[in-house]
Amino acid sequence: MKKTKYLFAAFLLFALVFQSCEDLEEVETPDFSISYNLKAKVGEPVEFTVKNTPHFLYFYAGDFEHQYKYRNRTNAEGTVTMSFLNSQKWGTGVNKEGNLTVWYSKDYDGSGEPDAVNSATWTEITDRFNISTLYDFTLQDSGVVDITDLADGNNIYFGFKYFANDTSGRPSEWYLDDLNIKMDVADAPAPLKIATEINPGFKTVDVQGVDSRWNANKWYFDTTKGGPEFKGLWRMRGQVKVSGSWIVNEDWLITKPINLTKVAPDKGVPLKTYSEKLETFSHTYTEPGNYTITFVGKNTTIYGDKETVKEYTITVE
Repeated sequence: MKKTKYLFAAFLLFALVFQSCEDLEEVETPDFSISYNLKAKVGEPVEFTVKNTPHFLYFYAGDFEHQYKYRNRTNAEGTVTMSFLNSQKWGTGVNKEGNLTVWYSKDYDGSGEPDAVNSATWTEITDRFNISTLYDFTLQDSGVVDITDLADGNNIYFGFKYFANDTSGRPSEWYLDDLNIKMDVADAPAPLKIATEINPGFKTVDVQGVDSRWNANKWYFDTTKGGPEFKGLWRMRGQVKVSGSWIVNEDWLITKPINLTKVAPDKGVPLKTYSEKLETFSHTYTEPGNYTITFVGKNTTIYGDKETVKEYTITVE
């Protein structure tokens, strides 16, 4: 009889331990709740209160570039435009204007080697843009130019070619700044960014007429000049002489590869990590409208993870 009792007790203890281990391995489904005022005003912080916060919590405010439904969007269709600022000065004679042209290539290899530039197929599109003829260093807008016809889902390179081949006159100097390639899509309140002067950026290629003694005689990024979004602009000091004479000079400023249909996916703001506490946070809307707010909560352990997505709405006046 005693033996039977001991066996039963041992079995019961084993069952309890086994059940406890199962409980430890089970990942709880996030069951958080959010409270806030359903109406808000532009420029005033909206206070959110979070109860039963999960291990991780992400916030999609529903405004531009923060919409949950576009979290996986990496390609889009719409009107693609390109613009930049440019200015020039100091050229004389034939070299006073016309030595900056704009091109694109779909077979350039991106290596930055002169032979690669020369062997690539380049198509000129200078006539689409306003190229400065002001003969001063006031940056002139190229205009917002439709380049949708060039968007085919493949990489493309844009090249700004500086070419001065008249050695009897002083070659001009050029400034180039604020390259922007954007896409207008139907449901976006503002254009989606595709490329800028910094992302993906440029490579310089010295094709002809550069002497190591005068390495300023090429495109370079001048941090002493100011731009509208950041300090610095691209500068071509074509007026520098080599051995006392003007030279035939060809230099390219070429973008890194750009896919004109590729856009950055919308992102959520991480509100907390596993060890952090979160009870309240705020967000300020800058434009009126009706927004769909999305919270993504995740509980994660070594045994797995579970996710809960909750949507709310807010009216901003």
